[in-house]
Amino acid sequence: MKTKLSLREVEAAVKNFNTEEQKQLLNDLPKLLYLPAEDINLLKLAEPSFKFWDNPDDSIYDSL
Repeated sequence: MKTKLSLREVEAAVKNFNTEEQKQLLNDLPKLLYLPAEDINLLKLAEPSFKFWDNPDDSIYDSL
């Protein structure tokens, strides 16, 4: 029998993950949410538009 977790329980569990586990979850999330490949491709296509944030002044936010 599967136990359904509440959103709050999932959020609490994710907060307890270490950084590497959170990165892995972020990587796997589109598949887990069954996002269509075309949506993921559109997001990847838009990604270069945000390169201006890739600078030393904004690097403090890279670990968030």
